[in-house]
Amino acid sequence: MNVGSTHGVALLTKGLMSCRFQIGKFLGIDLFVHWTFLLLVAYVFFSSIGEGFNVALFMLAQLLGVFFCVTLHEYGHAMAARRFGIGTADITLLPIGGVARLHRMPRIPWQEMIVAIAGPAVNVVLVVVLAVVFATQVSEEMLIGLQDLAAGPQEGLEMSQDVATAIDTMFRFPSIAGFLFTMIAVNIMLVLFNLIPAFPMDGGRVLRSFVAMFTNYTMATKIAFRIGFFCAALMIFFSIQGQSSNPVPIFIGLFVAFAGYSEFKQVEITEAVRGRVVAEAMICTKTMVSEDLSLKDLAKKWKGTSDRMLPVVNAGGHPIGMVQMSKLISSLSQPDSDTKLVSSLIDRNQPLKLVKDSELLEKALPKLDRRIRQHLVVDDQGVVTGVIDLDTMVQRLCLHDQESNDHATTEVRHFDQIN
Repeated sequence: MNVGSTHGVALLTKGLMSCRFQIGKFLGIDLFVHWTFLLLVAYVFFSSIGEGFNVALFMLAQLLGVFFCVTLHEYGHAMAARRFGIGTADITLLPIGGVARLHRMPRIPWQEMIVAIAGPAVNVVLVVVLAVVFATQVSEEMLIGLQDLAAGPQEGLEMSQDVATAIDTMFRFPSIAGFLFTMIAVNIMLVLFNLIPAFPMDGGRVLRSFVAMFTNYTMATKIAFRIGFFCAALMIFFSIQGQSSNPVPIFIGLFVAFAGYSEFKQVEITEAVRGRVVAEAMICTKTMVSEDLSLKDLAKKWKGTSDRMLPVVNAGGHPIGMVQMSKLISSLSQPDSDTKLVSSLIDRNQPLKLVKDSELLEKALPKLDRRIRQHLVVDDQGVVTGVIDLDTMVQRLCLHDQESNDHATTEVRHFDQIN
């Protein structure tokens, strides 16, 4: 599974990627493992230790083999994207699979289709290679047994004792043949599972790229998301209704639904701001607060404005941060609030991120912390000209368009009157 652009699923990845550790850097891409993967390792080891230490180690080897195949799958996406000049921020392994965070997804449909198919294509190659190696390791009795396993339920065949013993040995005891067979089965499942049209899984991206050949990018994403949400809901429903106590399909379904929704909303915003500058979407403001202002005076000043946050400037008029109303209320309840100034409410350890009013929105937005909903806007001289509000940004663009249309209509009418 590859999850869109780095900023395309910002809401998802902020929490998802916050607790992970790096295990290396390969082909120029950082590889991380989420801490919950350790819980999976512990579960597999302790659940199989009762059958012997060798069996427990063999189960761990199979688990690591599975995630090695998942890692190669994600690198398949990354290498295909690199061919189109798109970098990969990193790859993270989770108990439910892997996530390759591309800097962006290709906008050309056939390119996105290639990037999406590249992951499963790696697993197809692995199946072929592993099958060749498996054929050199398996005995004649095992091959006969596997054929009987495949055909037996339909043809009512019974296995001989020698064949049954060979099959039992391969599956119940540590063996190279058993390991190879498991890896073949896992890679086949990875191909089939990832091609389910559940956006943003690989099959969902193939679906979106195909639909995008006949409609616009936003509509294609919307259609792919709705189909993906339906697939995720079915996955969760059948997992709950089934007899299995394995919760992994439920987690995968929830992950797919949330990731798909996050990327769909991000695509909506990205397409809405494409080619637009910050000045068209910002809130123009002249209300600024000096860092030397007392908290009580700030409280009086705030009574005359409906803003949740106010820009704070230093003596030279340059911005130093934003002050939140909630932070002010919390500080006013403290005993020493009478002597405190606005500067005490500014977190100096947090770097101030400013955007220019002449900057393209599609380039400015990835720089901003999405957890903070309002950010300062400055002109080329560094003077505050407004605030960009992430919650109302798209609506303000619509207002700007309406104002521009009204202005153009007025000019046309004025021209008609002159003539």
